[in-house]
Amino acid sequence: MMMRAVLRPLAVLSLAVLLGACTSPAPKKAVVAPKPVPVSQPVVVAAPDPDAVVQSDAALPTPVFDEQYHGPDQGSLESVTALFARGYLESALRETMLAAVQTDYPLLGMRDVRMSDPVSKFLSSPKASQLANDYLRAGVERRLGHSLSTGQWQQIWQGLPKQGRVSDWTLQLKRVLAGR
Repeated sequence: MMMRAVLRPLAVLSLAVLLGACTSPAPKKAVVAPKPVPVSQPVVVAAPDPDAVVQSDAALPTPVFDEQYHGPDQGSLESVTALFARGYLESALRETMLAAVQTDYPLLGMRDVRMSDPVSKFLSSPKASQLANDYLRAGVERRLGHSLSTGQWQQIWQGLPKQGRVSDWTLQLKRVLAGR
């Protein structure tokens, strides 16, 4: 019996501990501070380009740029008559004067010929004057679409102001081509 007397308080004590453990509040979780949210920059989406070319699956070959000029040489009779035919009289006269001056000074280029330059600068020799005469006659005939008689051309050539500027010759040839 003695054992029962010792076991009984022990059983009561164990029962109290178990009941206490069951009725005690749950352990509190540790409080964690919230992480700061990083401020991000707004995302900017580029507007679609309406002129953009949409590529297909197969890429197109890149065109090869050819730097070589395939037309008539600058200052040649073919170039001058082609410019007259298209109505580019200023360019035709500049190329005529370039061709004329290159008979005496072959190293000069197109940037040395300006519309405000005096014609006498380019027609400094009989050879240069004859070349300009031939080029202009061929150009005017091409623009008019028919040949001119020698008398008609001499009248036009004599009407060009020999002491004038290249621009004066352009105006005079425009009048001739307009029929005035």
